[in-house]
Amino acid sequence: MKTACRLTLIAVLIAATSLGASVGSAQAVATPTDNAATRTVRNGVAYITGGVGSDEVAAMRSVASQYSLRMTFLTQGGQFLSDVAVEIVGPSGASVLNTSTLGPFLYVSLPMGRYQVAAYAAGTKQTRVVHVNARQGTNVEFVFPASAHQAMPVRATSR
Repeated sequence: MKTACRLTLIAVLIAATSLGASVGSAQAVATPTDNAATRTVRNGVAYITGGVGSDEVAAMRSVASQYSLRMTFLTQGGQFLSDVAVEIVGPSGASVLNTSTLGPFLYVSLPMGRYQVAAYAAGTKQTRVVHVNARQGTNVEFVFPASAHQAMPVRATSR
């Protein structure tokens, strides 16, 4: 049963990311734990956020290659974070995405270029300059102080 739910979740998540959504729309994918990995297109920028629970972590990882910028949010102790406010500023200096995460992962489809990413958690702001490579994508990890109040109690792992 659990394997069937996981396979259904992965199939729905892949279908949701393949079909594309209209500007400003959101698509939620239900999981057995009622958490959701949500794919959204805002101002022409597609992104997905989530990763709460091992099934959702697996689903997120299965679609990671479809996104050119992949971010993970952690505490210094290695616990996953959610509810991280993120702003991405593009090469022109304009904000291209401003959102909050629904889990420890935020994957974004961006064209190749140089971006400034600001993440806010636990009263702390971290900024990174990121060079997005369209071919293989870019992975970025933000590590916040262990006192982060949004810390999820257990770091989920995929099976």
